[in-house]
Amino acid sequence: MKIIQNIATDIDTLRINKGLTVSELCFEICDESAYRKYKTGKRNISIDKINLFCNRLGIGLDEFLYNLVTKNSFEYERIQNLYYALQDKDFVYIKKSLPHINVKEISSEKNHILFNFILYSYQYETKIITKTEYYSMLSDLLPVHNGFYTFNDILILDKLAWLEIGIKESKSLKDLQAILLDTKKLYTISDNHITIATIFASVSNLLTKSKESSYAMKICETGINYCKKYSITENIHHLYYLLAYNQFRDNKKENAMENLSIVISIVFSMQDKKEFMYFISLITKEFNMTKTMVYQMHQLSLENYL
Repeated sequence: MKIIQNIATDIDTLRINKGLTVSELCFEICDESAYRKYKTGKRNISIDKINLFCNRLGIGLDEFLYNLVTKNSFEYERIQNLYYALQDKDFVYIKKSLPHINVKEISSEKNHILFNFILYSYQYETKIITKTEYYSMLSDLLPVHNGFYTFNDILILDKLAWLEIGIKESKSLKDLQAILLDTKKLYTISDNHITIATIFASVSNLLTKSKESSYAMKICETGINYCKKYSITENIHHLYYLLAYNQFRDNKKENAMENLSIVISIVFSMQDKKEFMYFISLITKEFNMTKTMVYQMHQLSLENYL
């Protein structure tokens, strides 16, 4: 019964993300009382019904089942640990772990793609392969899409977009921008929400570098809402900062200062000296402010809050 409940819960989460009512989702599939029984685990849900729900939600059945299984998959957990090591640039851990992973034994195609992404990124970061080789390998990892995008797709597109810096028309950046501005196209499990929030900041940063401030601000605003929706705090200050930076450059100085005060408050509360010094240096440089002015802004924000 627990498995049925997990399936129904995942379907309902997708329903909410897609903006559908229960009535709209269930139309010509089942009645609403049956749907409620699926959610409580009181009624079995057939694979045919799951497939119909997936079609209504615009999600492939194989993708839905993959994301359901990965929540308790040892194989996925082991590959995720490699991904976390890649994020932390712990190349020693990756080097030690790789010989113990038999690629032929990775059963899921999605896990295989994620593993290859980690492997190629590690090889590029440690200068085993060139930028051209890395770009070509990542491009080959992208599958043909059918209207929705997964965690793997977002990771690959983000790396490709950074590799395409300097290219006038970056297709990867445009694809990422479209996906992040309409997250109904995005399908990930809860374990990946923090990384997706980081990619919002990454894409906004790229758009800022490309002097596309209006799109950068839209990405920041959507990213901030995404963080609030999933209670993500790790990188939200980066999004507020990029939003403030682009508003400042767009002569929306009052809005910029308001968002900058939020950044300062978050950074002060983090009690992370390295992060604190980084942002203080950034603010004084990019907003032409002294450290005293930054402290005063923080004090004012506290007084307004209290």
